[in-house]
Amino acid sequence: MARRFVSPLSDSEQQTLSSAYHHGEKRALRRRAHAILLSDQGHTINQISEILQVRRDAVSRWLKQWEASGLDGLIDKPRSGRTPVLDEHDHQRLQELVAEQPHQIRSLQARFQEETGKTVSTVTLRRALKKNDLSFKRIRHSLKARRDETDFRNTQGLLKALYQREDLGEHEFYYFDESGFSQSSSVPYAWSPIGKPCEVTAYSHSRRLNVLGFLSRAGKLVYHTATKPVTTETVIEAFDQFVAQKDPDTFPVVVLDNASMHRSKAFWRKIIEWISHRVHLVYLSACSPELNLIEILWRQMKYAWLPLSAYLSFEHLCDEVHRLLGDYGTDHAINFE
Repeated sequence: MARRFVSPLSDSEQQTLSSAYHHGEKRALRRRAHAILLSDQGHTINQISEILQVRRDAVSRWLKQWEASGLDGLIDKPRSGRTPVLDEHDHQRLQELVAEQPHQIRSLQARFQEETGKTVSTVTLRRALKKNDLSFKRIRHSLKARRDETDFRNTQGLLKALYQREDLGEHEFYYFDESGFSQSSSVPYAWSPIGKPCEVTAYSHSRRLNVLGFLSRAGKLVYHTATKPVTTETVIEAFDQFVAQKDPDTFPVVVLDNASMHRSKAFWRKIIEWISHRVHLVYLSACSPELNLIEILWRQMKYAWLPLSAYLSFEHLCDEVHRLLGDYGTDHAINFE
């Protein structure tokens, strides 16, 4: 039986096929162009079929399509397919409906069906919303509506200036904040077998370990813990410990929020004393938790670093929190850059 090969390729045809083979958008085109090039090099249909792991009749068809129509014969033609369920007007209306009820897919589905008469599944709706660049995420609490934007921008400018002065070695810079850890706190997401989600014991009430921390951009963490409720006296005690452990020659600048315990008369009286020890306090603009970067540390500890075994008992929780705090800067760290 005579062997089948394509007609000898011209230089321009070789360049066209080589470009399609190396840079073709679709895998099918790249493979077909490769087949033509192999045939031109003297490979038989059986050899090409074995090299490309395709059926012999497929290779034979590609050779015929090439000789009949050139590269156009190797490109898949558009297929009619099924008419989309949702047209452009439907997608626009979905955008409007989801803006009104962003958290109720069932209500959105019912209203859309009532208005258009089209019955679509929630899976189709979710796919359509994703196609319109929408994503389904947990709603976040935000204080933006309550803050003074001018004050917020001014505080951002002040922090930038303080960062620059720290880089010049004029002072150290710390973020201060409090956070609490308990067995009834929100636990992290976790991967688990389908139908067998990870579980930890639910506690309606739990003791709370409060952490008061001073976190520097350079990776230093100074912290104070307490199991009693945090009061002005607790915060003062944490600051007193921070002042006592610092190098007398250093000049720390500490930023903190406007919590009532940070604005009490007792706290204000202590500020004068701390200034005499070269510790200066700067208040952030109101309702601006995103400016206090120690908040990132609390989130990482609660949702990423704490093992699930920490929730077995309050003692386990305290041990794990203290371990993470003690290991900060070595085993765990945050890159603020």
